[in-house]
This record gives sequence, C-alpha cells and structure tokens, in this order.
Amino acid sequence: MTEASMRAPKALSPLAKQWSRISPALVPLFAVITALIVSMLFILITELLVQGHVDVGQVLNTTGTAYNGLLEGSVGVTLSNTLHSDDLNLAKQYIAASDKLTSRQLTIAARVIDETAAAGVTNVTRYAQILDRHPDLTDDQWKELGSAIPEIAAFGDEKLLGLRSLLEGLGKLQRADANALVENVAAKDSLTADERSEINDKVPAVSSMSDADVLAQLKLIQVNGFVKMQRWLEQLDVLSSQELSSTSPAAQDIAVFSALDMTKVRDWAKMVDNLQKLGISDLTALSEQLRIVKVLFDRKLFVDTDVKNALANELSGILQNKYIILRPNNQMLIDTQSGFTGTILAENKTPDDPSDDNKIDAVYMKLGEKALLFYPSTLESMIVRSIPFIIAGLAVALGFKAGLFNIGAEGQLYAGGILTAWVGFSPLFADLSPVLHIGLCIVMGIIGGMLWGAIPGLLKAYTGAHEVINTIMLNFIAILLVDWLIKSTNPIILLDTSASVPRTPYIVDSAKLPTFNQISPLWFVLAAVLVLLFGLWQKRDAIREKPTLAIRPIVYGILVFVLGFFLAWVSVNGQLHVGLVLMVGAVWFTEWFLDRTTPGFELRTVGANPDAARYAGMNVRWNTVLAMALSGALAGLAGGIEIAGVHFNMTPGFFGGVGFDAIAVALLARNNPRNMIAAGLLWGALISGGGLMQTRAEISIDLVKIIQALIIMFIAADAIIRFLWRVPEASAEEKERTLFAAKGWGG
Repeated sequence: MTEASMRAPKALSPLAKQWSRISPALVPLFAVITALIVSMLFILITELLVQGHVDVGQVLNTTGTAYNGLLEGSVGVTLSNTLHSDDLNLAKQYIAASDKLTSRQLTIAARVIDETAAAGVTNVTRYAQILDRHPDLTDDQWKELGSAIPEIAAFGDEKLLGLRSLLEGLGKLQRADANALVENVAAKDSLTADERSEINDKVPAVSSMSDADVLAQLKLIQVNGFVKMQRWLEQLDVLSSQELSSTSPAAQDIAVFSALDMTKVRDWAKMVDNLQKLGISDLTALSEQLRIVKVLFDRKLFVDTDVKNALANELSGILQNKYIILRPNNQMLIDTQSGFTGTILAENKTPDDPSDDNKIDAVYMKLGEKALLFYPSTLESMIVRSIPFIIAGLAVALGFKAGLFNIGAEGQLYAGGILTAWVGFSPLFADLSPVLHIGLCIVMGIIGGMLWGAIPGLLKAYTGAHEVINTIMLNFIAILLVDWLIKSTNPIILLDTSASVPRTPYIVDSAKLPTFNQISPLWFVLAAVLVLLFGLWQKRDAIREKPTLAIRPIVYGILVFVLGFFLAWVSVNGQLHVGLVLMVGAVWFTEWFLDRTTPGFELRTVGANPDAARYAGMNVRWNTVLAMALSGALAGLAGGIEIAGVHFNMTPGFFGGVGFDAIAVALLARNNPRNMIAAGLLWGALISGGGLMQTRAEISIDLVKIIQALIIMFIAADAIIRFLWRVPEASAEEKERTLFAAKGWGG
C-alpha cells in the first residue's frame, strides 16, 4: 500500500453520504431529543434523593407519564385506556357481596378504601385485633389511653410504678390538701422531724421510705403535676391489664389510632375484614373502579338505582352501545360506537348560547383497547401562546444577523403593546371601521417597538455605547414607564378606574383581531387562489418550458385552503386569531428582506464584517440603526398582536419574560427565519404542557426549565450533538448562517 493511498479519505457508503447531507439540518431536532433524554437523569436523581434507591422501571414510567402529559398539554394528543367489562371485575366482586347499594354509597365506600390504603392494611389489621381484644373500652377511653402512652413512655413505666404508694396516698386526701403538701415539701432540701411526721400521718404508705426518697418523689410530682401523674398511673394499669407496657408495639399502635377518628378506624377495620374475605388485595384498583361505576351513574347511563342490579343487568349493554374512554381524575369521554374514528362534543353548559352548540371536545381513533385522542382546544391554545415567541424570536434573530445582540425585545414588546392598547380603547378612534381600527392598532404596535429599538441603535452608531447594556436598561425603563402610565392616579393617564386591579380599559370590539372561526370559508378559498396565482406568475417563464413545474404552486394553493379550514376547525374556543397570519407574514418578510433585498444584504454584511462593509462603501451606522429599528418593530408587532388578539387590555408586568425567551427561540432556530416557526411552537409547547406534565407525573415544574436550558446548551455547544449523532462538522456556510453577535462585544 502506497503512502498516498494511506492518506486518501475512506469512501463513504451511500447511506453515510445521505446522512451527511441531511443530518446538519436536523441538529436542532437532535438537541431537543438529547435534552429530553438527559432530563431523565434528573428524575432518576430525584428518586434517589427521596427514596434512597433507584427503581429503573419507576423512572421510565415516570418519564413516560411526564412526556405524555407534556404532549397532551401542548398539542392535545394522548393515548388513553377504554372501558371494558373486565376493567370493573373488582368492583363487581365487591358490590355483589354487599347489601343494597346506592350510587352515593359508592363514593363513601371508595373514600373508606382510600383511607384504609393510606393507613396501611397491615396497620389497620393490627388496630382491629387490639379493638377486638377490648370491646368494653369506649372511644373516649381509647383516646385517653392513647394520649397518655407517649407521656408514660417518656417518663418510664418502672419509675412511675415506684411512685404508686405516694400517688395513691395523696389521692386519698382532699385535692387542695394534696397539692399544698406537694408544693410545701417539694421546695425543701431536707425534712425536719415534724415535717416527716406530718407526711407519715397523711400518707402512711411512705412511712418506710427515707427522707431523700420522699423528697425526690415529691419533686417529680411537683414538676409533672399531681393530677396528671394520677392519670398516667391509671392508664398504665389499663396497659398492664392488657399485658402491655407503654413502649410495646401494641401500645404504640394504640397511641396512633386513638389520635384518629375512632369511627373511621372501626370502618377501616370492617373494610379490611370484608376485603380479606373476598380475597381483594389491590385497594387502589378497587377504589378507582368504584369511582368509575359512580361516574357511570352520574352520567345517567344506568337506569336501575340499585348498583348491584344495574351492574348485573345493564353494564354489558352499555359497553356494547357506548365507546367509553377513561381519562385521569375519573373523567370519561363517551360516544356511540360509530366507527374507527369519532368526534366527542363538549357538554353544552349554556343552552341559551348557540355558540356552544356542537362544540368539539375531542377527536378519537380506536387503537385496539386504547384510544388515540386529540383535543383541538389544547392545540389552539398552544399556537396562540407560541405566536409572540416566534415574532419576538425573529426580532432577536434580525439583530443577530447584523452582529447586534438585542436584549431589549422585552421593552420593545411593552412599547408596542401600550400604544396598541391606547389606540384600541381611546375614544379618538372608536368610530373607525374594524379594518382601519385593527390596522391602526397593529401599525402603532410596530411603530412603538421600532422607536424603542432605534434608541439603542442610534446610541450604538453615534456614541459607540454597547447595545447589550443599552437594551437591558431600556427594558427597565419601558416596563416601569408602562407601570407608571397604568397605575398613575394623579393624573389618571391609562388606568381603568372601574377595574379592581391596575390595568388599561379593554379595547373596543372593532380593534380586536378576528378569530378563524369567525372568518367565512370564502376567505380561505380566496387565499388559496391568490397563492396559486402568485406561484404561477412567479414561475411563468419556467412553466412555459416545463408545464410540470406548475404542480408546486397548485399544491401550495391546496395546502393553504386545507390549512385555513383546519385552523377554523381547531379554533373551538374562539382564541386562534389572525395574528397567526401576521406572524407568517413577518417570517416571510424577514427572510425576503435579508435574502432578497440590497438593504438586507448590507445588513448581513455589516454583521459579518463591519470593516469590510465600510470598505465596500456601505453605511455601517445607518445599517446599525436600521437593524435595531427593524428588530424593535418586529418585537412591537408581537406586543400589538398580544393586546389586539389575546388579552384586549394591558397590565403592569404584562409580558413576563417573552422578550428574554425570544433569545432562546432565536438560538434554537439558528437565526433562520423559516425555522423560527418550529422553534417558537416548540417553546410554546414546553410552556403550555409543563403544568399538565407536573400534575400527571407529580414532578417539579422546574423540569420544563431544565429541558429548555439543556436545549439551549446543546444548540450553543452543537459539537456535543454532532459527536453524539455522528453529524459532520459545520461547514463555513453553516457557520456564517448561524453567526450572531460575533462582533457585538468587540464594539
């Protein structure tokens, strides 16, 4: 083998070549997947700290539950069990052995079973044995005994028995005389002959004891109380009659259960006895099944009010005619078994309001004994929540492209939002038509953000002041300025004096962005036709030569039409507004501006190398101001859309970190405007699904923040991801596309 052949690179297989071609574009996706996998370590560490050991199966189950909750809480997709007759076997066994039960008694039985399981079957069994051995003791006597046991154990059984003669002797005296004797003598260090003689006369039982022993015992009685120690002695005798000491396990059980509601303890004991006779050991499953039966009664699926008869005669018919999907917290989705898929309508809680009629709650697909569920309202909410992240992420990315680190998106959001709110509720614009009023609100939001973004741009361009410091300071100024404008009472500026909390008045209806369920289907048809015609016109010359190129514009038109109807269908709560269209337009405009225009090219050139741009005749100062102004305009657009489309008023502390999250979204999208949609939707999904993930898996909400932090870390240090997933090293072109703030810290 020659030296040249040894130095030649190894030929790649076709599969490796394909992976090398497509994998670089998937680095952000790999970062997300890796972050989700690494997050399992935190669940493992938590279990280790709490339980002292690690159950791998439990960790995997908790992780699966957490991510299933995250998926359901974000995009509304989840997998659920369906109800079958065998799922209620324990309930049927328990009910068959019971007397006549009503549906209300099912709840009581389930509660008793839950309490029994919480107390522990073994513990309750011991409690029952103790109660059975002493049926003559009343509940009050048990409570008195149980409360005395810890005190007796702390004092000592033998020590207390040694005081019996003195306590019994004092007990024969009048209480006042006994207390006086204890108080007078216990305070002394020694006894005179007369004092000892008096004690012997009143308490003959101690005549054989030494003075020192008498004094010591009287001091103990004085410290603990004569009456209390008499009670201790009585309760110790009760224990002794049961052949128990205060420190015996049975006595400790008495101390535990006597502190509880004795009626409940007896109910638990009776329940354990019944379940043991039936051979039922899984109390949690039984309780859950009883509650399912109760819900079936509540949903009026049974006719017979007798639970035993209803289960025996009606259950099989119900399960044949109904498709019942089980949900957490004893929720159910019920539909007729019409086919492989189905739609479940939400309960009409306001019969007088026709807008609630035929409102979709969930869509399902049958998968064997499970159901794949989709909640349109959840997806609707997540999309609405993601819109400001996407637009604000665009704002940050545009600054990055110019080599500027715009930390001020938060303040620019406030600047745009407050102007939109003012235009929305001000009587000056109340008579405008909806089209003009909405347009003015959005334009004012853009102007507010643009002006606030231009300030640090001007300071950077003409004074050299660093944009990071300036934008951070302007964030505080904007937030506190809005706070003052809203809270000011002398004079009243933007405060709604009729509100119970500081906020602006609500914007009028003509200023609110319409939602997709309010839009006529003709608009979706029109949008599809316009997209089709624009695509055909744009490629008209190429289509003349090759007609098959017309397929892509046609497909785009069809997709716009289908997407419009899908968004209208998803908008079941009337929340998904046309700000989504403005967001898509902002993404298109940002990409077009950066890649297809001369100012965009100059802006990117200034960001990559200001010196080279200046040498080429480009105005670096102007591009710096332009970049920050456009970045602020996008952030202001996000603020305006939130006011006009979601909240309809503004309060202090309104945006709560959206501008700072936008930095992470821009990093996740690698500053690519087109990728910003996926990055923003992911960020919105993590935030939207975090609460349900926490509830379902019983883990800390901070796990979502950990996942977000890991995603950012893996995006920033993509060498880790490239190594783990065998992705080729970034090319010079890729590095140029992801360049941000490379020159920012250098001035």
